[in-house]
Amino acid sequence: MKWIAFLLIIAVCGCADNNKEPSTFAIATATTGGLYYPFGGSMASIWSNQLEGINAKAEVTGGSVINVIQVSRHESEIGIAMGDVVTDAYLGQGNFSQPLPLRVLFTAYPNIVHIMALEGNGIQGLADLVGKRVSLGAAGSGTAAAAENIISGVGMSLDDLALNYLGFGETTTALKDGVIDAGFIFGGLGVAAVAELAVTRNLRLIPLSESELSAIVEKFPAYRGYDIPAGTYDKIEHDVHTLGVWTVVVVHSDMAENTAYQLTCTIYREREQLIKVTQAAKDTTLENIHQLKAVPLHPGTLRYLANPDAPCVDDPAA
Repeated sequence: MKWIAFLLIIAVCGCADNNKEPSTFAIATATTGGLYYPFGGSMASIWSNQLEGINAKAEVTGGSVINVIQVSRHESEIGIAMGDVVTDAYLGQGNFSQPLPLRVLFTAYPNIVHIMALEGNGIQGLADLVGKRVSLGAAGSGTAAAAENIISGVGMSLDDLALNYLGFGETTTALKDGVIDAGFIFGGLGVAAVAELAVTRNLRLIPLSESELSAIVEKFPAYRGYDIPAGTYDKIEHDVHTLGVWTVVVVHSDMAENTAYQLTCTIYREREQLIKVTQAAKDTTLENIHQLKAVPLHPGTLRYLANPDAPCVDDPAA
């Protein structure tokens, strides 16, 4: 992904005026077919309604990789991204040639890999993807980064596949139309694009074996084994063994402490609004806030954790 290196150069050379917080907060999400966009929209509604002077809005983007770069460049105040991407960005590894100034605002929910094919096309496992037309996700997305990690993690080469880089909706449409043979979607349980495909076609979710999971986790420790429960999607009547990684909400390291405190506080106070949008938000709890250990929490978040019962809008330093 050579274009990432170009964006990183611009990120480091950016000359934005960071002396005061903006009144409009752009939330970098992903395409509309996943959970990031509605989750971001719900956060925007909470913050706009609960915090005076804040007008937040969810923006459609290419996904996790783009989101962390935009936050680092002050092009977006807030970004939603997969934990493996955030870890690489913070440490300056993988697709990131240098560290990005990011902090975790809070941990959202587990993102689960869905490796999709249609019944009857002969694809039973990862090894069957060799020579097949496969969508890895939109270019610059966390899905694409994770799909590449999964393929390399089990010892396969990207050169073994006929690669396509398609968003969620494009991937499921291409499967329906027979343009591709398989596709990756990384999203919360019940992600709309997968749910809609399962209703209209005989969907097969490709499982990962224990040996494949072990090999992937050894190379990419941000991932964990995860089961998609039977009944999550139409006609999928058995658990599917796969993997997941936590989704986190990130901000620039220079965001004002009081702003980060208020943003974090209001999300946990109004968490039921998030759950109305997606059941995945049931995992947006204080118990899960430390799930991404490689990247530090913002000082404003730490201040909230020190006294979660304090008012969201009071500034103890005032």
